[in-house]
Amino acid sequence: MWKRTVVLASWYNANMATAHVIYQERAYLRRNGHQALDEAFRECARLYNAALEHWQTAWKHGHSVSLYEQYRELTAIRHDDAYWNGVSVEVGRGVLRRLDRARQAFYRRCKSGENAGYPRFRSSRRWKTIEIAQPTAAMITDKRGKWVVKVKGMPILVIKPQRELPDSARLKTLTITRKPTSVYVGLGYEVEKEALPKTGRSVGLDMGVRSRIAFSDASFADRRQPVNDKVATLQMRIARCKRGSGSQRKLYRQLARLRHRESVRNHNECHRITTEIVRNHDLIAVEDLRIDGMTRSARGTAEKPGRNVASKSGLNRSIAEQSWGIIISQLDYKTRWYGREFVKVNPKHTSQTCSGCGVVASGNRQDKTYNCGNCGLRIDADTNAAVNILRRGLSAAGVGISPGLAA
Repeated sequence: MWKRTVVLASWYNANMATAHVIYQERAYLRRNGHQALDEAFRECARLYNAALEHWQTAWKHGHSVSLYEQYRELTAIRHDDAYWNGVSVEVGRGVLRRLDRARQAFYRRCKSGENAGYPRFRSSRRWKTIEIAQPTAAMITDKRGKWVVKVKGMPILVIKPQRELPDSARLKTLTITRKPTSVYVGLGYEVEKEALPKTGRSVGLDMGVRSRIAFSDASFADRRQPVNDKVATLQMRIARCKRGSGSQRKLYRQLARLRHRESVRNHNECHRITTEIVRNHDLIAVEDLRIDGMTRSARGTAEKPGRNVASKSGLNRSIAEQSWGIIISQLDYKTRWYGREFVKVNPKHTSQTCSGCGVVASGNRQDKTYNCGNCGLRIDADTNAAVNILRRGLSAAGVGISPGLAA
């Protein structure tokens, strides 16, 4: 079901026998609880903006402000501010840690020569998450199958987990997130790693738009079909409404719910695909794709306008719809979690190389089929690329090439 999901976190400690797993569950609260949560989000946005202004002012005068200096400022604020005095200090510290991450990312981009992306002030309407990095076991209690989340100054949240949660003593992080359909609680636990038994199988994956994934064993993952028609219908109805009217706000909420449900379905489908891949294979090879560059607009500039802009725009949408980045990131952390090997290979000429004889010829690929003029191999073009990816992955991992890969 889309309403309640359980999501594995994307990192683990390679030097220890534990990993950090996040359980994301839908939370239920009363009407006055929603109002109290809205106030909490507004206050968090105000604190973030005040801390950002403090950092900017200090920088203009040649000073730097550290995270711990802002922690001390928060302590002073709590003595004078009635709201923050009644809320857990971890709520305010989570806001300041978020600003510190934005600062560190800004410094990193400046050093690497990227587009700097200066930290921005945040609107209270767009503040969606409350972070608590050091929760206590007392913040979540089990009451006859329902778990109650209590944080000082926050409304009481009730969650109904789909699966058994780990021991509360292992609770390491807690987040409260507002989404278009409801409120969600993310519970991060430190749990034991689970290595899967060896299968003796390896697979190469070719990300595509005709099919979502082509496997080196000649199987395919079906292409994702998003609900673009329903989105377009709601957008047209919104455009016909009077701006700022109640009808328009109602339609905006419907559109947000539709997109959220589609996002949850897509993530769940990606989890199903990637979990099956990881369970059944010891080594997984994919192309090291620069997805941001592949989906960059071809519009160009006024002086040098781009060519085939409409077709490139359609290709960009198709790539984004298949969620290559989500699948690759899930494979990355799941292979580490389950003790599998994940290899990214150079994508150059993977679709133009014959998986049978190794000859490289762009003319051999004819739409959906690869016809080798040298050895006569006739195979699905995406499967041919997946076999080449697997060969490169096995070579990079120092594993012998299995015979009959192109059979």
